[in-house]
Amino acid sequence: MTGAILSRSGEMRSQFSSIGLAYFLLVANFNYQSNGFNDHYTLSYSFWKVTPIILLTAFAYLNGGGLGKEHRKTMAAGLFFGGVGDWIIGMRHDGIILGALAFGIGHLFYLSLFRHHETKVHSKFLLGMLAWALVIGQLCFVPMLADHRGPLVVFASYSLLLSTCTLTAVSQFLNGSKSQNKEGLLYRAIGFFLFYISDSVLMLSHTGYWKLAPSFCVLSTYYTAQYFILYGNTMAVPTVTKSVKIN
Repeated sequence: MTGAILSRSGEMRSQFSSIGLAYFLLVANFNYQSNGFNDHYTLSYSFWKVTPIILLTAFAYLNGGGLGKEHRKTMAAGLFFGGVGDWIIGMRHDGIILGALAFGIGHLFYLSLFRHHETKVHSKFLLGMLAWALVIGQLCFVPMLADHRGPLVVFASYSLLLSTCTLTAVSQFLNGSKSQNKEGLLYRAIGFFLFYISDSVLMLSHTGYWKLAPSFCVLSTYYTAQYFILYGNTMAVPTVTKSVKIN
């Protein structure tokens, strides 16, 4: 049984190495086509922006590292709505709210893959997230609350959902989850934490507080996050093998 598990894990790593190479080449191509991720709000920009996510979506649905059909469909749906959010944000400067709605739907699909597993919340990480939420709220939300209440409610709801995904993923890794693979827990936690960082930088840059290569910082962490989340969700699924008793 151990040999079968190791064989499956090795095969999955090989597949993800190949798809990862193609994926990050597409990210590099998008960087080239968009002049360092900076030629925003054009059809060309949005097209090249979604090509890496299209590749991951197709891989998740058609292969998924050998997982069952329902897991593949769920992961592909999460990536698909991420791609929709990418397209919307890539086309319009004010597309961040509609984009957040699309990403939020994607995160609901992601969360459905691991929320049913027992989770003991990591209290120190939770306190850190609450402290950071206060900073972001004071810098990015409070100044716009009077004039943009509706959009802020939508984005705050999305941020709460992403925070829930991140807290759950990180807590399952740090405190353990016996029903899931440890390596998968690690990469899923890294993926969601990178997503959390990406969106924090996005909000700070959108409000003028982050000026250091904002597009590169947002997109490099985002693309890495999507890849790690897919890899982590795939690896975390426990392998069920049947033992054969020989008389």
